[in-house]
Amino acid sequence: MWSMIKDIDHTNSTWALKVRVVRAYEVPLHSKGGETLEMVLHDAEGDRIHAIIKRPQIAMYKTIITEHKIYAIRNFLVLDNYQTVKTTNHPYLIQFISKTQFREDTKTELPMMVYDFHPFDMLHAQRVINDKTLIDIIGKVINKSIVQTHIINGKTERLMELTVADPEGNILGCVLWNKYINQYQDYVNE
Repeated sequence: MWSMIKDIDHTNSTWALKVRVVRAYEVPLHSKGGETLEMVLHDAEGDRIHAIIKRPQIAMYKTIITEHKIYAIRNFLVLDNYQTVKTTNHPYLIQFISKTQFREDTKTELPMMVYDFHPFDMLHAQRVINDKTLIDIIGKVINKSIVQTHIINGKTERLMELTVADPEGNILGCVLWNKYINQYQDYVNE
C-alpha cells in the first residue's frame, strides 16, 4: 500500500508515501518560474525526494507543513528532477496538485534522518564534485573572510568564505551567500 521513495518513477500514477519533512522553504517569484513551496522528504529507509507545491496550491498546504513531522501523501505528479541545483540525488521529484492528499501521520514512526553528512576525505577523493547537488557537511569553522560584495548578473550579492575542519583535520572551503551570512553571524553572536 505504501511505496518507498526509491521505487518512485513514471510507471505509476497512484503512488502513496509516508515521509518525514526534512526541510520546507519558499522560493520567491523569479524569472524562471513562479512562487513555490518546496520540501525535501525522506522515507523509512532514508531515501529522499524533492517535492514542489506551486502557487495555486500553496495556501492549501502552507499552514499544515512542519519540518520534521511525518505525513502521508497521495495523488501527486511524478516529474523528472529538472532542477538546476538538486536537493536530492533522486532522478524524479513530486509535484502537488489540487487533488493531492497530504495529512499528518502521528501513528507512524520514521527514523529522524534530517542530515546526510558527507565525509571530507570522501569529497577530497572525488576527481570532480557535482556542484549542482546540495550536500550536508559537519565541522568546525577555523577561519572566515570578511563579507565581500560582488555584482553578479547586475545584482549586488554578498558572500563570506569559511574554512571548515572535520575531527580528523581535513579542511574544506565553504561559501555563504546573502541571508545565510546573517544567519551565521547571528548564531556566532548568541
